[in-house]
Amino acid sequence: MEQRAVELALINSVQEGLSAKYEMQAIYDLVGDKLRDTFNAQVVMISQYDSQTNKIFHHYAIERGQHLQIPGWHPIDASRAKVVRTKKSLMINTNEIIALLESQKMKVVPGTEVPKTWLGVPMLVANEARGIVSLQNLDIENAFSTSDIELLTTLTNSMSQSLENARLFDETQRLLNQMESEMALARQAQKSILPMRSPRHHGYDIGSLIMPARAVGGDFYDFIPLDNRHLCIVIGDVSDKGLPAALFMAITFSLARVETGRSANQRKILENINMFLMKMKANMFVTLLYSVLDLKTGNLMYSRAGHLPPIIINRDGKLIEIPVTQGEALGVFDNLDLDQQQIMIPKGGLGLVF
Repeated sequence: MEQRAVELALINSVQEGLSAKYEMQAIYDLVGDKLRDTFNAQVVMISQYDSQTNKIFHHYAIERGQHLQIPGWHPIDASRAKVVRTKKSLMINTNEIIALLESQKMKVVPGTEVPKTWLGVPMLVANEARGIVSLQNLDIENAFSTSDIELLTTLTNSMSQSLENARLFDETQRLLNQMESEMALARQAQKSILPMRSPRHHGYDIGSLIMPARAVGGDFYDFIPLDNRHLCIVIGDVSDKGLPAALFMAITFSLARVETGRSANQRKILENINMFLMKMKANMFVTLLYSVLDLKTGNLMYSRAGHLPPIIINRDGKLIEIPVTQGEALGVFDNLDLDQQQIMIPKGGLGLVF
């Protein structure tokens, strides 16, 4: 019960930050301070990981009650790299830490102490490591028990989704401010949100194309790898055009990614997105086709919320008929009707979502 109370207190702290519209740094400070008060650690760090550059950014760092300012992105050290690679927690003690320091695979922030225990836990979003939460004890080895590690892992898993949602929303707001000042820059910024490259998988030729009617708009798509066998494909269209639609699109895009990391139930995912959009009272709606492709069998399981159904063609160029039922757009009704189907893309065939 005590462990559950601690977990709920931390999650509530994150939600408090979101509802109060805190700056992103203030949310990191709120969470970091709560971790510091929860565990026997003189040092707490919350670090964002960029897989493209293999670098980390320390959003929160504190040692013996003193906040540390560590500006800029830095190459990831060996201990955090292992956490990111394995997607599992890691605890090391003095001998291993010194060995890493001597081999220059780990660095200590200038003016700080060398820890005797270092514990790192991955911040996972949709099975991707987006950051690392690390605790350090400067006085004793093996400072963190198995229950400590389990609690930190549970807390990190719980808060990672909320932090990522806040970060994505914060990034969206930043991009929209740029859109207001220069539409040409806005178009490039919106394109940067969408996947830069189409996924590559043996046996498939996957391509994508988007051409907005204006500098910015409400059309979007996404590829979300679920595991080695399954690929989530999302495509949507906001009812409006221009900057309002771009904002609505960016929020929907972020929600789809976050909710995909929380659940494998397509109906639950779309219901949660719908609930959030309804609360916005934006007088806009979005049609969405949310699908999961089994790369081994070619089975496409999808949920259609007011969007056009996919087109499937066999290797002979003949259209395969797909059942169609009622599917309502998101952001319109509290009780959502979805068209949920599954169909096989035959070998040598074609699947099109648009």
